[in-house]
Amino acid sequence: MSAVTRAPGDTNGPDDPDVPDGEHASVRDGGTAGPQNGTGALSARRAVGLVARREINSRMRTKSFVLSTLGLLLGLGVYALVIVLAEDGPARVGVEREVAAMRPVLAAVAERAGGSDDFEFVTVDGDGTDRLLRDGDLSAVLGGTAGQLTLSVEREADENLLAVVRATVAEESTTRELERAGVDPVEFRERVASSTVQVDALEPSKTSAAEQFALIVSSTGLLYFFFVFYGITLAQGVVEEKTSRVVELLLSTIRPWQLLAGKLIGVAVAGVTQLVLLGGAAVVLAQGTGAIALPNAVGGSLVTLGVWFLLGFFLFAAMLAAAAARVSRQEDLQGVVQPVMLLITTPFVLGIVLLSKDAHDPLIEWLSLVPPLSPILMPARMLLGIAPAWQIALSLLLAVAALAGMTRVAGRMYAGSVLRSGSRVPLTEALRVR
Repeated sequence: MSAVTRAPGDTNGPDDPDVPDGEHASVRDGGTAGPQNGTGALSARRAVGLVARREINSRMRTKSFVLSTLGLLLGLGVYALVIVLAEDGPARVGVEREVAAMRPVLAAVAERAGGSDDFEFVTVDGDGTDRLLRDGDLSAVLGGTAGQLTLSVEREADENLLAVVRATVAEESTTRELERAGVDPVEFRERVASSTVQVDALEPSKTSAAEQFALIVSSTGLLYFFFVFYGITLAQGVVEEKTSRVVELLLSTIRPWQLLAGKLIGVAVAGVTQLVLLGGAAVVLAQGTGAIALPNAVGGSLVTLGVWFLLGFFLFAAMLAAAAARVSRQEDLQGVVQPVMLLITTPFVLGIVLLSKDAHDPLIEWLSLVPPLSPILMPARMLLGIAPAWQIALSLLLAVAALAGMTRVAGRMYAGSVLRSGSRVPLTEALRVR
């Protein structure tokens, strides 16, 4: 590519405040560019900082960033409101007067089953119960006789309530048979109650199955969304700068690796800002509504989640930016970023399937150590409280090592492709050392 021609004294691109006056160098063939040696040359730190600031300002000050953040926060608020409104207290179960003597037994059985807060048993007359069911005043009505109970509902009986009623019927039948045999039912139940089984779990679960699934989906889904959203945004920006030839103006002052590093840092800052806002709001809502019992060390886990976001973002975004530099049209972008998108999607799917099935599966433990799977799988295991410290440390070290290696490869691809226009740059040519 020929050098960029400028008028005498025109050292900056038009309306580009991020390229300082007097700091100019030509763009040479072969994809190498950078400042000429001299007193006016930009230092590497300042060059990266200028590009990062340019990316931050161009993204965080846009209406789309503000509206998307507010929209996601609003969505979390609506979700929390739905949870709060759905908690309408225990289900009222009517017990007709003919079998009202069973109310204490029903309550006792429900308490032993852990559902004492789920049902409220009230005595009702047999007349008008159908209207109470249709109006929603009662969830079910228990009638009939002690030997033949009838459970009336509007549409479908609650499975937990059915279990309580069946256990009550069995207990009442047992009581009658014990009395016929001359055995004291109270003494018999005390002896049965004293014969308990104690469960001694080597690794007790800190959350229920439903809460585990919610944590898995939310953590992996949040990271997947941000990796894809900001990674694709960065890739589109690279192609846009190539199409408008802005990159030629930028690379007349700074080197390709400085431009790539600045873009990665700037987009990462915008992503972390949005992640912290959404993650913090999600934690507050989860604690306030009691929807999910978060681990005690959730604060530290969120900090680590941010660290994993940075590692994963830099790893995937570097690959996406390098791949995007190989094409000059937005229409060709999908083809070159598809392999990277597969690397992001794979751990997300594995996290949903394998972690939900058995979070302690040795396969998922080993997969969570290996980049590029670890930036999504390991944070989910950490939030579940099942990741040992040595696995966390090892996965971080491997991720940092992978990031260092990928940065070098991505930087070489970016430098070898970003100044070339026309058809897609072959991978071998993009990686060729110049």
